Amino acid sequence: MSRPSNTAHVDPSVLRMGQLSLGEAGNRGTEPKKHVQAKMQLSELDHLSVSPLLLTNRVALDCEMVGVGIDAKEHMLARVSLVNEHGVVLVDCHVKPQRPVLDYRTQISGIHPEQMEAGYDFSVIRELVRQLIRGRILVGHALRNDLAVLKLGHPKFNIRDTSRYKPICKKIHAHGTPSLKTLTKQLLGKDIQEGTHDSVEDARAAMKIYLLFEEGWEKSVKQSRKY
Repeated sequence: MSRPSNTAHVDPSVLRMGQLSLGEAGNRGTEPKKHVQAKMQLSELDHLSVSPLLLTNRVALDCEMVGVGIDAKEHMLARVSLVNEHGVVLVDCHVKPQRPVLDYRTQISGIHPEQMEAGYDFSVIRELVRQLIRGRILVGHALRNDLAVLKLGHPKFNIRDTSRYKPICKKIHAHGTPSLKTLTKQLLGKDIQEGTHDSVEDARAAMKIYLLFEEGWEKSVKQSRKY
């Protein structure tokens, strides 16, 4: 799998909505300068205007993490990706370290030190993601882990976690919690995570799986909210 770009990508429409300035980041499709910093006036996010063609009611989230702490077993955010229900990338960026990184987990995460150093400040990305998922159905696989490293909450009735929906497990005759790799292979007929993980690819896969079960899933959510 090809190595991701050193710096963050945020869809230009999202940049306009969030008033995020990329300085010298350059245009999508060109090689960004190595040491780019994003500067955001967080108060301006209060004026976020949503384009219905881009920011759909359902969005999928996936994060890549690195190891911190004494034994490197603690997780810290390194890359975050957010796609809409059509798989269009809204946000895909690396995040500067908040603590010393002991294990970049490169063989799995695909993360390299220079990518994080050239990323965005955590507080900027956390606030942008918070605004973009607010009031929307959030799709993903094992979302509890992603929300934990982002230090965000989300209403339970708006979470669609493909690792926890029982009809999905029943469909593939899974015992325990199935991996996203297994679900994608059995339900979509596609291989993912063959090398390093790609958070955009994983978010898109989770969204496609959710859409397969959307009708029954939404009915069950509506039913549960009656009580």
